[in-house]
Formats: sequence, structure tokens, C-alpha cells
Amino acid sequence: MDDIVLESLMLGAEGWVSGLTNAFPRESVALFALAMAGRQAEALAIYRWFMPLLHLDTIPTLVQCIKLAEQLLGRGSEMVRAPRLRLEGEERAWVERLVHEALATRPRIP
Repeated sequence: MDDIVLESLMLGAEGWVSGLTNAFPRESVALFALAMAGRQAEALAIYRWFMPLLHLDTIPTLVQCIKLAEQLLGRGSEMVRAPRLRLEGEERAWVERLVHEALATRPRIP
């Protein structure tokens, strides 16, 4: 689960299967590297910024949400295979808003 990665790494996990790495590669790699280096305060700053997006990995439409985020960042397509359907309406607007807010507040990566 993406939204417990920092805690997992701090407790000894050695890897992370990330849902949002393709959408936000710099932030994902920095978060992982800082955590593995024991630089928790710096990792925590990125983690707090990233958390609204990381929560996308915990809902039933996680695949569609992550693929939409990738598309919004020009790193893929939101197309999904049946029986999944593209996001529409309020859920789509919510994901778009999360991505745009993240872009507007993107942290400086050390």
C-alpha cells in the first residue's frame, strides 16, 4: 500500500511496489532514497505532500485513478481493460484536482 510506504521502510522493508512512480518518478525515488538513507525528516516532507495521491492506491478504482494521473502528466494513457471503465464525473474531477494541486505545490527535491 502506497500510503504506508514510509512507515514500512522505517520498519525494515527493502522495496516498494509503487502505484504512482510513473506519474511522479522524481518524488517517488527521492522518498524511497531518503527513507533508506535514514533521512526521515526530509522523506516525511515529501510523504506529506504525496499522501493525498498515495491514498488513490487504497480504493477500488485504484487502477483507473493511477492511469488517469499518469495521463494527466503525459506519462501514459488512462485506457483500461474491461471490466474496468474510465473514471467519469465526480471521481474523475476529484483525481484531476488532486493531481493539479500536487503539481501546484510540488516539493523541491534535494
